[in-house]
Amino acid sequence: MLKFFVVRSISLLPLCVLIVTIAFTLLHLVPGDPAVVMLGIDATPERIAEMQTRLGLDRPFLERYLVYLANVAQGDLGYSNFLSKDVLPAIVERLPVSLLLAAMSLFWAVLLGVPAGVFAAAHRGSLIDRAVMFSSLAGMSIPSFWFGLILIMVVGVWFGVLPTGGYVSPFENPWEALKHMMLPSLSLGFIQMAQVARMTRSAMLEILRQDYILVARAKGMPEFTILFNHALRNGLTSILTVLALIFAEVLGGALVTEQIFSLPGLGQLIVSAVGFRDYPVIQGSLVVVGIAYVLINTLTDAAYRIIDPRIRDS
Repeated sequence: MLKFFVVRSISLLPLCVLIVTIAFTLLHLVPGDPAVVMLGIDATPERIAEMQTRLGLDRPFLERYLVYLANVAQGDLGYSNFLSKDVLPAIVERLPVSLLLAAMSLFWAVLLGVPAGVFAAAHRGSLIDRAVMFSSLAGMSIPSFWFGLILIMVVGVWFGVLPTGGYVSPFENPWEALKHMMLPSLSLGFIQMAQVARMTRSAMLEILRQDYILVARAKGMPEFTILFNHALRNGLTSILTVLALIFAEVLGGALVTEQIFSLPGLGQLIVSAVGFRDYPVIQGSLVVVGIAYVLINTLTDAAYRIIDPRIRDS
């Protein structure tokens, strides 16, 4: 396993450099002078010249790129003029909120989606199967922000069971943190549950036709043991792929949900940065999210090797 991580880390270096290159190039694709765009047309020439110097726009493109690449390698993602602080600490402050939201959303997706997909495959063509597929189709069709607003109105306003917004750190008050994250994680988790259920059903349908499943049933093994100990275990590789994509998607794309529920996460930071034309924050967020995708895919590949001995020995 150590050899796998060493080889994979070396092979991922070019990909990380490509991510940094794309993030750096985006600043220079903005029409006009980025310094003027950030400060506005009413900015004085002195302020524009100062911003150009801070962004390195007064130097050649290749020199700026090499300096930015070296700074990123040292953990320096630039300085935010609007936040009056370095970009990396600003992202690190917001990242735990987005990680907690992504983890809880994934929890609901697995808790509801995997059993639903297993039982739908086990009862193919039955009422259970049709109900799961209809629910999955509805879940994939409903926008997460609309479902979040419905949860706020029904659960938070009408019944007053859960808070409708805000964030409490789990280190300060775990119970309050759980209550505040319940609605946003449910609004995202319900949408992701549909994808998990459909993928689980698809993987299980193929596995349940295998000969070893027929032999297990002929031996009189309990159906629950066949489904969850034998069939589901062999279908985990396909399900893990979907879960990894969902986690990365929620981590980098929960912009609207964080806005609706007033969560001070990475998504809200990106939206604010776009509104203020804070390009260093946008660049830094793109780098962090892109590298997070890479790390999640690497951990998923490592999980494949743990679950499936055939992959481990290859």
